[in-house]
Amino acid sequence: MTHTDLTMGKAFCLHCKHLSSAQLQVCPVCDEPLRQRKKNSLARTWALSLAALFFFIPANIFPIMKTVSITTYENNTILDGVFYFYRNGEFLVGTVIFIASIFIPVVKLFVLFFLLLSVQNGSRWRLEEKNSLYKAIYLIGRWSMLDIFIIGLMISLVQFEGIAIVTTGYAASSFATMVILTIFATESFDTRLLWDEKGKK
Repeated sequence: MTHTDLTMGKAFCLHCKHLSSAQLQVCPVCDEPLRQRKKNSLARTWALSLAALFFFIPANIFPIMKTVSITTYENNTILDGVFYFYRNGEFLVGTVIFIASIFIPVVKLFVLFFLLLSVQNGSRWRLEEKNSLYKAIYLIGRWSMLDIFIIGLMISLVQFEGIAIVTTGYAASSFATMVILTIFATESFDTRLLWDEKGKK
């Protein structure tokens, strides 16, 4: 049987990485609250991940920017921005927008759902690799707020010919909400849940 903190009566502090007795309420090293598992980790991560998926759809379907000028009225989605930069030879900018606003959110949500299903099914397959996947999306999550600044970059889509009014569309708030929800979902997931089934068997 694989020993875990539960079977050994230990609690691992996620703040300072110190291993203490599970009978303690507070970490003796950093004074942070000490728990063997994050409270309601599975339910909260499911709820936040599904909510993020819900907001991902309008973030990519509805206009992220609306432009009104004397002669034109335009609605631009995130993909419109990617195609615009590709058409004008700005492949680096277009690729950065695609990766930051579409590829990374899809990968993060896919990994979260994969880990959640693994815990629910009691899977013991490639646990170390699953831990690595979580670490990867956790590190990406630290930079996720930068994605919101894509909205500002999208303003360069507009070539002003006279007076124009630029406003954010429905997708802007959906996109920002999705980013925040994925950050919270990643934070709420407890990787120790992956190893519990192996500890039992």
